Formats: sequence, C-alpha cells, structure tokens
Amino acid sequence: MNFNAINKKETLAVKVAKTIKEAIVEGAIKPGESISTESVLAQQFNVSKAVIRDSARILMAWGLIEIRHGKGMYVTKEMDSYFLEAISTILRRAGANSWEMQEYEQILMPEVFAFAAVNCTEEQKTEIEKRGQDYIDFVRTGTDDAFLQKELFLQFMEVIFIAANNKVLGLMGHIQQLLRQMRNITEDEGREQDLISLEEKSIRLMIAAVKSGDSIYAKKLVSKIFRVGPKIEKIMRKTALGEQIIIPADIFFKEIRIDI
Repeated sequence: MNFNAINKKETLAVKVAKTIKEAIVEGAIKPGESISTESVLAQQFNVSKAVIRDSARILMAWGLIEIRHGKGMYVTKEMDSYFLEAISTILRRAGANSWEMQEYEQILMPEVFAFAAVNCTEEQKTEIEKRGQDYIDFVRTGTDDAFLQKELFLQFMEVIFIAANNKVLGLMGHIQQLLRQMRNITEDEGREQDLISLEEKSIRLMIAAVKSGDSIYAKKLVSKIFRVGPKIEKIMRKTALGEQIIIPADIFFKEIRIDI
C-alpha cells in the first residue's frame, strides 16, 4: 500500500487549536477564563467562523475548553475527568483487571510516600495529619456512605501527592486513586470494629511514613499496606478494573496484616 498521497499539512482549524492550546498551557489564559466568541476569534485569526468552530471541537476533544452557549469558549478548570475517562476507556478495552491496578499501586505508592517524606513541609505534615484524622473519625462513626468515605480518603491522599513535590508522580497517583475501587467486605457481621481498626492502622501508618522524613523507612512502611494474600489476588484477577471488588470477610482478615 502506498500512503505517499496523504496530505501531511495541518488544516487551519488544527493550527488555530494548537495556538490556543499553547496559550492555555503557558498560562496566558487561566482555568475558568473566557477565550472569546467565535466572531472575535475569527477576526483575530483572520479565518472563517467555520474554522473556529472546528478548532473548538478539537480543543474540547483535548479537554481544554468548554462551550457556554451565547458566551463563548472557556478554559476548563479541571482536566482530571477527561484524563480519567480516557485512561479508564483504554484500560477497559485492554481488559485490565483489579489485580493489575494493585500491582501498579505496589510500585507507585511507596515512591510517592518516599518523596513526600523528604519534601514535606511542616505545614503539609499538619494538614496530612488533620485530613487523616478526618477520615478516621468518619470511619469510626460506622456511616454507610461509600462515596463520602472515598472523597475523604482522596482529600487525605491529595495533600500527600502535593507534598511529594513531583508533578508526574502527583498526577499519576491522583488518577490511580480515582480509578481504584473500594473493597466490599461481605459476611462481616460482628467484624465491624476489626475493619475500623484496620483502616485506622493504615492511615496512621501513612502519616508516620510522611512524618518520618526518611524515604527508605517511608517506603518500607507503606509497602505493607498494599500486600495481599493469594486468595485476594485470585479474586482481584477475576474482577475487571472499575468493578467492585467483593472479598469475603474470612479471607480478608486472614490475608490482610498491617503492623506498625
């Protein structure tokens, strides 16, 4: 097959989109700010409104702008949802399972905490401890609200990602946290206090890792949280990424051991 006939020149719409993209990436246009209307942009770039509309579609596909009818284009405030949707779709099409996410966490999270232990400021340590305590306090109430529980955990982890002071680790760690599913422990009647105790130990271990100031020690502590036994691994391998991980209590408590 001969592909030499393909025109490799960029269209006007792509050129305009790339110009606006650079302005956004460089910070000339801030998140939430207006770019302008079709008419004004068409005049500025000396192109037709049709070209601007095509550029807008490209920028929307990149997750950089949103269209507000009657007002024009605005820079998106958060790109997490676009990135998350793209990554989630790619992984699901690839047939990724929950165990593969667990393995990824086993590699990534100790490194995040190692960086945080070294780079964390005193103010960040205080904030991490506060967020961790907020999560522990919620878990202790026994409230059955998985959404709020995950939100509080994400808020706790967000401060740690920031403290790591590495934008790539922070972004990938944050997306990984959004992708992972909370584990559903079944047949746990009478074991509620054990679950609460385990959650509290995990959070306190994370806090201790950051406050240690020692990257090697932090990695060693945090690696304990992501250890699971062979039966849990088998369950996770059979659970597609994005689906809820269901683990019987007898297996969970036999194979999860966290010692501080």
